[in-house]
Amino acid sequence: MKTVSDIMISHVLCVKLSDTIHQARMVFKEKGIRHLPVVDDESGCFVGLLTQRSLLNHAFNIVEKFGLSGLEKREQRTRVKDIMSTDCTTVDPGAGLMNVGELFITKKVSCLPVVEDMQLKGIVTSVDFVKLALHLLKP
Repeated sequence: MKTVSDIMISHVLCVKLSDTIHQARMVFKEKGIRHLPVVDDESGCFVGLLTQRSLLNHAFNIVEKFGLSGLEKREQRTRVKDIMSTDCTTVDPGAGLMNVGELFITKKVSCLPVVEDMQLKGIVTSVDFVKLALHLLKP
């Protein structure tokens, strides 16, 4: 194992720019994940990242302003593109594991989308690195 492609998750769930926050929340809930890459509706190109944390922050803001009763309605009207992060760090499938590990530490991120020619190829998370460390530490 030498590159990120050796440990990345290659069958990645993602959402589209036009999907609603409610749709994204259901994916987070049903699949038990914390990161959703966002792709362009037409080109399929990677355009950003939606995290469970950003979704929760948005929900707290809605509840604070409009109360709990307005949460679902506002989630159904808000698009992923309105709260996603577009300034996320990505890595190439051929990136070395040492470099990727250093990115996790220096950038203080918990996931890195794996992108090649604007196309989402996979995702690698800090949990994937913990699994790798446990594998390497086994006697």
